[in-house]
Amino acid sequence: MNIKPAVSRRLASVCAALCLGVAGSTQALSLVVEGDEITGVSGLDIQGQRYDVTFRDGAFNALYPAELSGYGPLARTVAQALLAATPSIQAAPNWRADLRPRGCQSADSCTVLIPDHSDGAAPSARMTQAVEAIYAKDRFSAVPEPLWPFDAATDTRYMPDMLYAIITPAR
Repeated sequence: MNIKPAVSRRLASVCAALCLGVAGSTQALSLVVEGDEITGVSGLDIQGQRYDVTFRDGAFNALYPAELSGYGPLARTVAQALLAATPSIQAAPNWRADLRPRGCQSADSCTVLIPDHSDGAAPSARMTQAVEAIYAKDRFSAVPEPLWPFDAATDTRYMPDMLYAIITPAR
């Protein structure tokens, strides 16, 4: 009895299944583009759950739903998922190297703020602590470790290199 061919067939089956799984999750991710801006990423897979991320300019207290004080650990997980999904984002049919997230007016880089927690909830928070996802040179390139304190009333429309990310479960 020769075990080697049986093991090789099983290994080939496992590899095929993994490739299909990766292809399936890549196909579910899509880049949302309006005009010359990336307005979001839909179908971002995080531990088997899919999320949509929308990029918006404004103030924390005006953008987020009432009673939201932040996304907690999901904020860092989404930032890391955007970083990991960059090759898939760049492979999207509607992607171009000159696209930037909505609200990003800087030619160098932009900081996408993803609220972790606040000292209160929208629309009455004073300060929010946010995870940063840095978008530079056509890709998400870094997720700095420390949280960044940000005045919840400050409107990012007046800050050409900052914007917010809104996370929702994918439909």
